[in-house]
Amino acid sequence: MEQFWINGVPGRLIDITDRGLTYGDGLFETMAIRRYTPRFLDLHLDRLYAGAARLGLPAPERDKLHGQLTVAAAGIDEGVMKLILTRGPGPRGYAPPQRQAPTVAWGVQSQAVQQSTQIRVRWCATIAGRNPVTAGLKTLCRLEQVLARAEWQDASIAEGLMCDELGLLTGGTASNVFLVTGGSLWTPAVTHAGISGVMRRVILQQARGNGIEASETAVTRQVLLEADEVFISNALIGIRPVVQLEGRRWSPGPVTRSLAGQLVNLGVYECAGSC
Repeated sequence: MEQFWINGVPGRLIDITDRGLTYGDGLFETMAIRRYTPRFLDLHLDRLYAGAARLGLPAPERDKLHGQLTVAAAGIDEGVMKLILTRGPGPRGYAPPQRQAPTVAWGVQSQAVQQSTQIRVRWCATIAGRNPVTAGLKTLCRLEQVLARAEWQDASIAEGLMCDELGLLTGGTASNVFLVTGGSLWTPAVTHAGISGVMRRVILQQARGNGIEASETAVTRQVLLEADEVFISNALIGIRPVVQLEGRRWSPGPVTRSLAGQLVNLGVYECAGSC
């Protein structure tokens, strides 16, 4: 099953002058649909509307959009929803039009749950750019991630890790990265690069609410390699323990197992048995 809506009307065609297409002038959210409901929908909308405010994007009325997305997911037991917000059509040139008519598009498709597994990862050569203006946002400008993901075809490698020009870890091509050192949880700060993931937010909240010290900080390659535990996360997979990065090997540890269990209790069922 696969369905799409543009501004509330079923369809797949976007205006060729839409600034989301011409300039990447917009935001998106990817949500897991579980048991006919978009998981963590309110948290995804929190991020979308916060991002729209930072970028000066006009946004639709939240309660109405929440209802539309809930209805769209109602026919799918397990699947994925993608929501896109752009500044809408506009004339040629970077200056935003004075009258803005945002495009709000969403689609749903059935997709079996990707059960969490222990994974191998690699370093990417593609650099993640630093820009505090857009750092943390899930903008439509994903070319760096596209180029990074094109670096490997080995199906045994589940994810690639990206660093900025200072050599600081920003995250995976499609994930946030966490490491555990001395029982404390660390994840790269997203003040200058990277994405503030919804699952990342949930994990940090669960850690801090259950007595695990959690920090958002600068992480170098060496710090990551010296960690006791490493895992990645995103909205569709929950937590996946990293067991190999080139020559470095890990085993899922107690903090990773504890957090995975907490996510299962929140409805992230794919984490069950991953550690």
